[in-house]
Amino acid sequence: MNTKSHAGFWFALMLLLFLVNPMFRSVDSMRSFVASELAMTRTTFGDKTAGWLQDKASFVFLNYTPERQMNSVLIDRAGMERTQRVASGPGVALAKAFNAYVQRMVLNMFVALLRLFIFAVWFVILCPVVIAAVIDGLAQRAIKRAEFGAMRPAAYSMTSMLVIPMALAPLLYLFLPVPVSPLVSPVWTALMVLPLSAMVSNMQPIFGRH
Repeated sequence: MNTKSHAGFWFALMLLLFLVNPMFRSVDSMRSFVASELAMTRTTFGDKTAGWLQDKASFVFLNYTPERQMNSVLIDRAGMERTQRVASGPGVALAKAFNAYVQRMVLNMFVALLRLFIFAVWFVILCPVVIAAVIDGLAQRAIKRAEFGAMRPAAYSMTSMLVIPMALAPLLYLFLPVPVSPLVSPVWTALMVLPLSAMVSNMQPIFGRH
């Protein structure tokens, strides 16, 4: 699977999780989901940082997402009464299910935004570690070139198969349908740095340069 196929697969999986998660939760379950995420954030970062993260996520959620537009499509009482007159049985059940799905989707968007800000905080903290891994890989590659060592395409392919999904994992993290500890980011980084360094060290020359 090439890089484009990898990226397409993970983006499709991310979208699927985002759309499907609200289907299998009640509104109360989604609220418990949000509460669990906030509790784990507070446990990991402390009250002050967790409060800042929650405030930023809430601000973006209320001002820069289609939350209001989504709520506006909810079927109101008058709509329910019309549905009751036209299709009293399945029509009403479908309308109620639609309203519940929209409400759950709105809560799902808030969790995704909260996780986005959590990842942004970790990105600032852990970016030097990733940069160090890339520099280490480039140094190893330079040593191989200086000593006429071989660049191993098989090693590059194997490590890229690990690095590419792990590089896209933060996108998947945003929409996982289960509570996830914010500590997943440093663990993910620790697992990725060695394959990343090995991948860079075995990159082939580009455009015929040696």
